[in-house]
Amino acid sequence: MFQDVFNYRYAFVTFIADGFFFKISEYGEIPVSYRCSFIGGTYGILNVHFIFRYLTLKNTKILNQWFMPYGLVLSVVVVIGHMLIWGMIDFNCPHSSPEMRDYIRVPFREMYNESIDEINFVAGLFWESQPGIIGRSWAGIILLTFIASYSITLYFVLGYKILTGLKSETISMSKQTKQMQKQLFKALAIQTIIPVCVSFIPCTLSFYGAALRFDFVNWVYWASAVALSMFPFLDPMAIIFFLPVLRRLVINSICVTCKRGRSVSTTAHCLKT
Repeated sequence: MFQDVFNYRYAFVTFIADGFFFKISEYGEIPVSYRCSFIGGTYGILNVHFIFRYLTLKNTKILNQWFMPYGLVLSVVVVIGHMLIWGMIDFNCPHSSPEMRDYIRVPFREMYNESIDEINFVAGLFWESQPGIIGRSWAGIILLTFIASYSITLYFVLGYKILTGLKSETISMSKQTKQMQKQLFKALAIQTIIPVCVSFIPCTLSFYGAALRFDFVNWVYWASAVALSMFPFLDPMAIIFFLPVLRRLVINSICVTCKRGRSVSTTAHCLKT
């Protein structure tokens, strides 16, 4: 399912461009809303990861006593909770309405050659509409912005504490373990920068671009949709790049594949001659 973003004047629209839930149905907005909730799940995963990395340095006793299985179960609950809250906000606040469909019908048809009356979407309309629609649209983006903002604040605070802890000489940790922790923290930092760039910033541009009537050119919204879709590819690349064991494994696999390809090519050439 490919997720796309469309803005027109004071309205932003998020919809699925293909798949089972593309066409309008009675319960079609529920899967669209919870497709968007994967963004909230990303914040939940990173929150748990930062807390775990912080406790690894500051209080390993808690991890040793409680992480298995209670901490692991709690981590899953936190991530699912973030997704459920994000999905409920999407479904109850910036959901579609006949007025929204009327507002964007013509420009949507001009851009996508599709009828807005035939697809499922979640949307916000911040002005030029009824007070009820305007109120829930603003409530929706404020609540979603709060989830993203508190998560990013947590990253900076715990990231600073982890960084100062790794530089401190008071931590009883071997040199090899400390080096590994530094590599893991670098990977975590990149894993944090990626969703900020491909999730938080595109969502902010879409939400507040419509709310404050910033008429971005169309490629900004297209780039936002592509950035959101690239996140599952970019996220594991951070770990592969910063952890030497994984990096060597990938490089060796590529080298072995290239050697086999050359060997096959050479053998085929010899047989022809």
